[in-house]
Parts: sequence; C-alpha cells; structure tokens
Amino acid sequence: MIEIKENQELKFNNLISYRAKIKRTDLEKVGRSIDEYIVRSGAKRVGNPMTATYAVDGDCLDIELLMPIDTVLDSIDNYIFKKQIRIVNAVVAEYKGHPAGLQEACNEMNKYIMEHNLQPITVAYNVTKNVDMLDPNNTEVFVYVGINPNIL
Repeated sequence: MIEIKENQELKFNNLISYRAKIKRTDLEKVGRSIDEYIVRSGAKRVGNPMTATYAVDGDCLDIELLMPIDTVLDSIDNYIFKKQIRIVNAVVAEYKGHPAGLQEACNEMNKYIMEHNLQPITVAYNVTKNVDMLDPNNTEVFVYVGINPNIL
C-alpha cells in the first residue's frame, strides 16, 4: 500500500552520517559498524535509520546512512555528525508492505512527480518507520523527495 502526499517536511536533529560507495551485500555490516561507533562514543540511537541513495552502479551503491542519536558527537573519519537534516516542501510516499515492494513504491512516486510537473531538488530519503521481523508485510518506510517550491 502506498499513499503519496505533497508539502511534507522531514526534520531530524543530531545524526551520525556515513556516506560511501559500498556493495549491497555490505549494507547491513556497515549499519552494524555505525551502531558500534555510536555505542563506543557513549551515545544512544533514538530512532530508525535513514538512507539516501545517490547512485547505483550494478551491485555498488553510493549511499548515505543516517542514524538519529541523543547527543552531539565529534565527526571522526567517515562518521560525520550532522546537527540537523531538514527537507521542506517534500513529496512523501508512505509505503506499507514487504520491503521487496519498496522499489515499485518509489517508481509510483517518481511517476507522480512527473505527472504533476514537480521538480525534485534532493535525492530520495528513505525513513524506516517500522520493521516487523515476524511479518515483513508490516514494514513501513516513508520516502521523502524535496521539491523546488518555485513556480517557473
């Protein structure tokens, strides 16, 4: 199930960002290493991870993983602290279903953007709202794309 909404906002404070080109198969391992870094630093994760995919080349992703945390940390190596991420005037696709269907939801959102002559100004940010390990069909992911507010 997908619901598309306009004029939405994505806003989070205190995030650890890790951007790199990685293989799809390494995504979970990278997520664990970010979690370990957060724990070693004395911080706590306060929300589900977000991802922003900048490019895909076969099995290689240029991806940013963002983890909301409860405190301010220094940026070290590939772990960059971001005080805030905020996207205003976003189109959001609220997806509920099996994770395998997320790409189709993104395709529907892209079609919506094209049909409504909207101009994207950010990559898509996937925000995991709920993961149900017992029933993957209950997974909820919201996909945000910032839209140019200018009318040209």
